[in-house]
Amino acid sequence: MVPRIKLGLKLRVFLSVALFYLAALGTLTYLTIRSQKNLLLEQMGDRARTAINLMELSVAPPLYKWDIRTLRIVVVEAKSLRGVEYAYVFNAEGRIVADFHEMEEELFSVFTDEFGQRAIKSDETLVDVDHKKGILDVSKPVILGHEKLGGIRLGFDLKPMFDEMKQVTVKALLISVGIFLLGLLVIFGIASRMTRPIEQLTVAAKRIEQGDLQYRVGLKRSDEIGSLASAFDQMAERIMHREGELKQSQDLIRRADRLSSLGMLTAGLAHEIRNPLVAIRTFTQLLPERYQDPEFRNSFQAVALKEVDRICGLVNDLLSFARPSIPNVSAEDVNEIVEGIVRILETEAKEKEIQIYRRFGAHLPKIFIDKEQIKQVSMNIILNALQSIEGRGVVEVSTRLFTKNHSDQYIQIEIRDSGAGIPGGDLENIFNPFFTTKKDGGGLGLSISHQIVQEHGGYIVVESQVGKGATFFLNLPVRPPNQQEVKDHP
Repeated sequence: MVPRIKLGLKLRVFLSVALFYLAALGTLTYLTIRSQKNLLLEQMGDRARTAINLMELSVAPPLYKWDIRTLRIVVVEAKSLRGVEYAYVFNAEGRIVADFHEMEEELFSVFTDEFGQRAIKSDETLVDVDHKKGILDVSKPVILGHEKLGGIRLGFDLKPMFDEMKQVTVKALLISVGIFLLGLLVIFGIASRMTRPIEQLTVAAKRIEQGDLQYRVGLKRSDEIGSLASAFDQMAERIMHREGELKQSQDLIRRADRLSSLGMLTAGLAHEIRNPLVAIRTFTQLLPERYQDPEFRNSFQAVALKEVDRICGLVNDLLSFARPSIPNVSAEDVNEIVEGIVRILETEAKEKEIQIYRRFGAHLPKIFIDKEQIKQVSMNIILNALQSIEGRGVVEVSTRLFTKNHSDQYIQIEIRDSGAGIPGGDLENIFNPFFTTKKDGGGLGLSISHQIVQEHGGYIVVESQVGKGATFFLNLPVRPPNQQEVKDHP
């Protein structure tokens, strides 16, 4: 399949007008040359008719008297005229009675060519042009009274006229080429002037698409293009105001979502802390009675430390979720980060007889991320993948460049496991605080991971089938993050 060549608007306008201009100029040049040629042939024909009419006056009497000698003299004199190639006089039967040749080798012969046959039969003056031989052939019957005595045939050399026509044609073509080249410059200027405003509008559209909402066309014209540019600038102004309003709305939604999450956290934290506190309270109440029992004191110490550590862990997770730090971003290689986490977890995977396969994309660009936070996210999700597998299994970790909406580029980290999978009803809740299907899980790991990825301007997608495992897609944008947005984050 032959690829289609994409032409810019300026080139299309230029080629369209240039082709029309070439066709018009070529047609005009052709008609001019043809008209000049026809004019010269017409002048040559008039000259031939005049010459043969004058010759008729000299031929009629001797032809009537059958004066061959006089006819011979007339023919020879006609041949000596400028431009005459040949001259004949023939009788009513078509036989040549006066031959211009010195030896008169065609005397009393009959014309065998087509024009000669027509001349013998015709009662009118005939004119014919033989372009191959370069001859203008003219014949005229000699009629005395009502009797046709014979006729005259003259041949005029057209080669000088054709040479002149060639010179005229060459000059006309050179002039036309010069006019055409000059016209091309004018057409190019017109095409550039016509398309320049459209190019400015295109640049403005691209700048606004890239997020530069303060860019304006600033084109002052009184025509339709000027109206379009003015409307475009007004549209950009409205988009910028709407963007500000949208950002404010997003901030409000984010704050509301944070408050909702904190409410869930508070409720979950109260439930999670109550059980350890009940255990500590029970042991504390029994301590005065059984203080002398060493076994009870040791059990009390172990339980108290364990439950306090549990409460501290919950509080730390709560602080991490409720007050996430602003990402300390720098250009990092995602492959190196993920590879480091995989190496750390490989020992635990081998103990559980789980194979971890790496499929890292080559030549991935560095992206601006907080290295430690992305390590935490990768650790949480890979560890969840390992814990979801009972017995032998496989975890695949892949990285690649991912394009969304034909323009937005992301580095995608894919973590696929062969575990039990996530039921459809649980998929929409896995990022909620304190939601977990594990016996020993706190339910904050995925919530914190989700929030970290969002703070980086990315997003997480989860796919799963029960009994066939789950796949997490972490998408981190390639572009540098907007520091102002991070700063304004609640």
